[in-house]
Amino acid sequence: MNKEKLKKIKVIYYPYRAVKKVITGSIYYIQYIKSLFYISKNKKRVEKKIGKNEVLNVVFIVQYIPGWNKLEPIYSKMLNDQRFNPIIVCVPLNIQNHALMDKNGNDTYKYFIDHGYKAIDALLDEGGWFDLKQLKPDYLFHSRPYNAFMPRTYTSGKIVKYALICNVLYGTCLSLNEQKVCINRNYFKDVYIYYSFDSLESVYYKKMNKLGFIFHIQRCYPYGATGIEQILKSKIDNKKTNYKKTVLWTPRWSTDPFVGGSNFFNYRSTITRLAEDNEDILFVFRPHPLMFSNFVKTGEMTEKEVEQFKKYCKIKDNIILDESNDYSEIFWNSDILITDLSGIVPEYFITKKPVIYCHSNVHFQYTESIEKLLHSCYEAKNSTDVNSYFYQLINSNDYMQKNREDCVNELFKDVENNSTNVIKSFLG
Repeated sequence: MNKEKLKKIKVIYYPYRAVKKVITGSIYYIQYIKSLFYISKNKKRVEKKIGKNEVLNVVFIVQYIPGWNKLEPIYSKMLNDQRFNPIIVCVPLNIQNHALMDKNGNDTYKYFIDHGYKAIDALLDEGGWFDLKQLKPDYLFHSRPYNAFMPRTYTSGKIVKYALICNVLYGTCLSLNEQKVCINRNYFKDVYIYYSFDSLESVYYKKMNKLGFIFHIQRCYPYGATGIEQILKSKIDNKKTNYKKTVLWTPRWSTDPFVGGSNFFNYRSTITRLAEDNEDILFVFRPHPLMFSNFVKTGEMTEKEVEQFKKYCKIKDNIILDESNDYSEIFWNSDILITDLSGIVPEYFITKKPVIYCHSNVHFQYTESIEKLLHSCYEAKNSTDVNSYFYQLINSNDYMQKNREDCVNELFKDVENNSTNVIKSFLG
């Protein structure tokens, strides 16, 4: 009997749903208690190594390259610290439900080797996976907290048995819905230390993993804004161009009301018209890496429509479609950001440059810190607002500048020490 038929028979459906919830919850707590046992066991082992001044092996499982800037500050400092042996293990991006979808090599590994990193290719020639246990990891970071996108052998439930898992989120959670998706129980029940974006997110996390904190097994520190630290570290002077200003547009990947709110379809014609009417302004379109493939998957765009849009960007002299992995350089080389619900907003905010934030027709309950931040942006509710703010800002009428600078000083006054604090927490 399917779910819809059950709903019609209320006397059966509601007790069925209640029983299912109890069973699911019971299974989760059994798994959670097992994870806490493994964490406690590994913690004692690592503490012994620290007491003997032995080198700590820290593995970085990298899969999502745009999120590397959250881990790179930690990796770099460990690389220059004799107490640590940091190791990069590269996993291919295109994995779904633990299965490798594209068997044409490992683009993640190629990227890191091309950029001068010493790294291990997780994908073996015969199609298997490198055995992480060979590295004898003490601590381990995943670049994303989603087990379904990992080979089974690299999932948190496997690794928690022999290493202490730590996490810095690959992006900032702007809404409470995002927190539920990103800070998910399936992964974080196995995490020893979570580095939250701020102290308010720490409260949410500790409540979610109450048992682990009651018994002082799990930890949480508000040092997770390492992406902002990396943006500051990569600061460069604006490159001189023949354009009056450079505008960056970063639409979200999904229109799904729960996690989405992408304004790509709402403002595509508005942004392209602004580019056509202002040839002295350079427009850099930088969509989320998953946006086009997701729109094809959902049927909102066809592959032909995606190619047509990319071709349009290519033939326009003052439009660049930026699909590169690193975005720190374009942050410093742009003058204005037009965006919607995106984890990169706080990272751009640290540049103290103006942001036009496009609200969608989806009602989001923003986190408290992000609510403050957005009030220092130019909040657009329609195309008229986008046009109005655009022309004000390209003519240097940035009346929110003081509010923005005050907000940066309040929210991000100590972010440059985050990676140092992470390392201290490892040794504490």
